[in-house]
Amino acid sequence: MRDDFDNIRAEREAPYLAVATNANKHAGLWKQIAIGIVVGHLSLASIGAVVWVVAAQLLVGDVQIVAPWAGKQG
Repeated sequence: MRDDFDNIRAEREAPYLAVATNANKHAGLWKQIAIGIVVGHLSLASIGAVVWVVAAQLLVGDVQIVAPWAGKQG
């Protein structure tokens, strides 16, 4: 059996382009920033809503409205 080494080459078929990856290094950065802004706003809004509910419960929970013309009965 005869070995055929005539078609063996050391070089690549297509040249390796490392420059293409550096050109689009920040391509999706605006999406991550936008998602961070939206998620941050929603989380701060929900925390603020919970704080308002807790504050309203603490402030209104112990308040009793008594009409001055209603005398004590009993």
